Amino acid sequence: MSAPSKATSRWLFGAAPDLLLGCGLGYAAVFAALCVFGPQVRTEIGLGTIAFLTLVVGAPHYGATLLRVYSRRQDRRAYTIFAVYATALLAGAFAAATRSAWIGSLLLTVYLTWSPWHYTGQNYGLAVMFLRRRGVALERGLKRCLYASFALSYAATAIAMHTRQASAAYAPSLYQGYHMLAVGIPGGVSDVAIPLLGVAYLATIGVTAILLLRRASARDLAPAALLVLTQALWFSIPVAARTWGVLQHVEPLSSEHSTYYFFWAALGHSVQYVWVASYYARAAPGYGGFGRYLWRALLAGAAVWTVPGVLFAPGFLGRIPFDAGLGALVASVVNLHHFVLDGAIWKLRDGRIARVLIRSEAIAPDTAQEVPRRTWIGPALELVGALSLVVMLVAQYEQEFGLRRAWERGDASRLRTAGEHLRWIGRESATVDFELGQLLASQGNPRGALVAYNRSLELLPSAGTWLATADLFEDAGQLDAADAAVARALELAPDDAAVAYRGGALALRRSQPDRARALLERAVALDPSNKIYRLALERAGQTAPD
Repeated sequence: MSAPSKATSRWLFGAAPDLLLGCGLGYAAVFAALCVFGPQVRTEIGLGTIAFLTLVVGAPHYGATLLRVYSRRQDRRAYTIFAVYATALLAGAFAAATRSAWIGSLLLTVYLTWSPWHYTGQNYGLAVMFLRRRGVALERGLKRCLYASFALSYAATAIAMHTRQASAAYAPSLYQGYHMLAVGIPGGVSDVAIPLLGVAYLATIGVTAILLLRRASARDLAPAALLVLTQALWFSIPVAARTWGVLQHVEPLSSEHSTYYFFWAALGHSVQYVWVASYYARAAPGYGGFGRYLWRALLAGAAVWTVPGVLFAPGFLGRIPFDAGLGALVASVVNLHHFVLDGAIWKLRDGRIARVLIRSEAIAPDTAQEVPRRTWIGPALELVGALSLVVMLVAQYEQEFGLRRAWERGDASRLRTAGEHLRWIGRESATVDFELGQLLASQGNPRGALVAYNRSLELLPSAGTWLATADLFEDAGQLDAADAAVARALELAPDDAAVAYRGGALALRRSQPDRARALLERAVALDPSNKIYRLALERAGQTAPD
């Protein structure tokens, strides 16, 4: 691709790529297909696969921001506050969050709440860009009205996310060791606020459309209109459908599958971002072509997603396994860093940005004194990026072929090998060891199962793994060891009815009716509707004390 010419064009790359990739026409087509073939697509492309695909496609999107801020000395100086100080602050918060569930949950909450605003800002900015490239006059009142339509769409989404017992979730709110600290807006408040915001949202769209049609043709307004539609498909329409429980048979709008379709929206956002970032990049001096740029962005994105997880893996600087919260923490901080940088570098009121995105001018080179010298830093960073990409690919391969498929066919040896490979790349998993233990136990290998459970407990103690260990001891007639394992489970999950019931049942077998009654009474109190717990408590009451 050649550098942008000085003559202003209506398009960046051309009508077809701009409409499909930048304005969301491609996403709208995918959305329509998912409305019809959602179940089939979800069967072929499961949650784990779409999440990985989103990360792979999204990696250049994150990497593009890093290249934009850190590649040129002029940009590093211009954005020092964000590139250095904000980055250091987030790095410190990340390190603290590996030791504090509350800090990690706070970071996760800020990320999930900010994320739709980030997407919204991008849609709005691109809409303004296309209008200005076509010479459409945007007086202050009209621009504010257009801005309000996007802001109101976000506001309804944010309220839905933070409503107590919300069914209109925009994204998953629980990530293993961390959880979203929702504000807990009462349902009665959101039931009034969301419809009011919806009416205002539709009104601002209508007013904006009328005012724009007085200034330009429908053809000139088409790109901006598509971005308004994209905003609605990502947020407004799904949130409305999930809030009021309508069209729940249409998968992209259903509450049941909101987590899955969250990743489809993220995928669309990433494609849109790479499209506009690559246009800006080719205007800069030293642009090596689209392939080279995309490769560098992919490596940078892979590194920022992988290196923190490797450094803070259990056994090194951290103690939380990747699939038990560390991965969610990495996602939160990487995204927050991305949001902070983006908020600084993509402002159309910045003359440098406007000259490229609106007037298609080239970026002036740095001064002669700032011409970068050849050093080992660039190749070293590319090597780190390449290794990070390998880690991502190996992790996904083992998740699919070494874990899921091995479990389905009962291949304990392959499951064990997958766990070892994940351990080598900093993705050691207590869940894998637990599942291996379950598989070995079902195959009549209690000794191997106990080894796997112990390894899982060393990595991340959990009530479920302690109960599974208790089952092994009980089956072997080692009731004291089984009781000790149940006691550890009770320490970790004192308010879990199933754990209390398990302890009560074991106490009955050990002829400890008083302890059995106490535990079974706790189980019934925690889950009064469970008939099994009530029957067990009745039996305990009929047992005479020693």
